[in-house]
Amino acid sequence: MRDLGGIPAAGGFVPHGLYLRSGKLSVLTAETCAALCRRYRIACVIDLRTPIESAEYPDPLPDGIEYLQIPLLNDAAVGITHETGSDPMTILRQLRKHPEKLKAMVPDFKALYTDVVTNDFCRGQLEKVVATLRDNAAKGRCTLFHCTAGKDRTGIVSMALLKSYGVSDEDIVRDYLRTNRYAFVPTVRKCLGVWLLTRNWSLVTTAYKSLMANRELIETAIRHYK
Repeated sequence: MRDLGGIPAAGGFVPHGLYLRSGKLSVLTAETCAALCRRYRIACVIDLRTPIESAEYPDPLPDGIEYLQIPLLNDAAVGITHETGSDPMTILRQLRKHPEKLKAMVPDFKALYTDVVTNDFCRGQLEKVVATLRDNAAKGRCTLFHCTAGKDRTGIVSMALLKSYGVSDEDIVRDYLRTNRYAFVPTVRKCLGVWLLTRNWSLVTTAYKSLMANRELIETAIRHYK
């Protein structure tokens, strides 16, 4: 989790303490989540996941926190959504003896990033999230928004939000790539799991690329976001 405040914007900086981005909150206990909300004065949580994802791994929010579910995608996407039937590690366990099928399931991430900012449904949801974030901020309300890993959907929302503040493309990319500071160790662990299950180095490298933030992907989203 991190605060988007302090990033240089048109005429100043993105305000501190109003926009928090993170991965799923279900990794927290109810007590830890409540402490997090108190510490950062979180008033609202926007869940970008699909309804199935959220139902399987619900946010353990304390009473009094506004919860909004605004999914950016209306369908499961392998490598993006993490729900029954689409979670990469679940699929890996099921098809570990069929690497060719696994490789065929790897999505075109550039196309996915493009779709989120150009598809009518996805773009409408994206604009709704940004409008809600800005409206809450105008009222002095801190909002935390998240998907599952806090990389793809959350990264695209961050891009659109920062764009609304006049943040430069390079600073948007820089913020997006900061995710790798937190993703590296978990990614290495997952890649080790891929290796132990498949003994296939090509699948390991594919998994690594899929799990880490990639400059080319966010630049694709920026280019198509008009």
